[in-house]
Amino acid sequence: MKIAIFTDTYKPQMNGVVAYLSNCIESLSKDHQVVLFAPGDKEFKIEKKDNLKTYWIPSSPFPFYEGYKIASMDYKRVSEILKKEKPEVIHAHAPVILGVQAMIAAKRQNIPTVVTHHTHFPDYVPYLLDGKLPKALDKFSKKSVEKLIKHVYKNADVVTAPTQELVDELSTYGLDNVTLLPNGVKLKNFVKNQKAVDALRKKLKIGEDKKVVVYLGRVSFEKKLDVLLKAFRKIETKDRMLLIAGSGPYLEETKKLAEDLGIRNIRFSGFLEESEIAAAYACGDIFASASDTETFGLTFVEAMNMELPVVGVAMFGAKELIEPGKNGLLVEPGDCSKFALAMERLLEDEQLREKLGKTGRKMAKKYSLQNSIKRTLEIYKKVTEST
Repeated sequence: MKIAIFTDTYKPQMNGVVAYLSNCIESLSKDHQVVLFAPGDKEFKIEKKDNLKTYWIPSSPFPFYEGYKIASMDYKRVSEILKKEKPEVIHAHAPVILGVQAMIAAKRQNIPTVVTHHTHFPDYVPYLLDGKLPKALDKFSKKSVEKLIKHVYKNADVVTAPTQELVDELSTYGLDNVTLLPNGVKLKNFVKNQKAVDALRKKLKIGEDKKVVVYLGRVSFEKKLDVLLKAFRKIETKDRMLLIAGSGPYLEETKKLAEDLGIRNIRFSGFLEESEIAAAYACGDIFASASDTETFGLTFVEAMNMELPVVGVAMFGAKELIEPGKNGLLVEPGDCSKFALAMERLLEDEQLREKLGKTGRKMAKKYSLQNSIKRTLEIYKKVTEST
């Protein structure tokens, strides 16, 4: 099968969508031809390696969100490439400018189209201006985004979402072409390597006597790290430590907040090499994320596979991935006190941590990359056969 994949976010930017997509593309291109369209630099560029051909579309930095790029409006070029490549199916991930161009071209060329809803756009509108959008405009902007989503997605043959809650929400927009497609994790990458763990502990000066709460992911406004820091401050003791693993546009602001709150037992890893990511999880006793906009939450699955009990908020991906009392604990969004109590409970109860960790590892297998790819190919087969 020849598959054209469009994404408005890709390497070198790193986030959950990029991590999932890059693994998917690597897997799909083993047995299928994959044509990837992604935001590049200023110049148009083509790269070819084995079954993967990448068209880097000229792009510009997004002014309001560090690290993101906006692809140019070049419908003619996109359309001509698709005519030349003749893909059997087009898959647009979290379509914005580039993905929408693909959908228009696909409809005109009668190419089956799949769209994946990775980002909860209605909640992300305020973050596009670093959270400075006036509260009075929040409701108006969200309703406008919902209407735009319906207008764009109704043109796809199939819309996929990673959780049932998002499938149900998209259906309330008036869409009748939505189906469940959970993201997948390359689980074999998340196993403990004691040598790597020891090296990272030494590098970050994390003593063996510390009970460590780990957050791993992008350090950005929407991840609600302020909630996590305030919650940790309530339970901080000399034998407890918070590890913020990763980097992002709010790293310096997060460091400043930790200082203002008086948190002493905290470590910031900054950017992690791929070989250090599993080690960062393994440094921890529990994993915690207070983000309330995760449409899936790959880091929860990664942490579960490392046998860490997880703490999250009862929204979207976390709500579906975490089963309280089985693999972790859930609290209401933005509640620092309850978030603190959940972390305290796990840090104090070693037996509970071990129980939830072992169950979590078993539950993580459901979200393997292999399962996600299998379901993706089933969807491709269905749309190509019915078109």
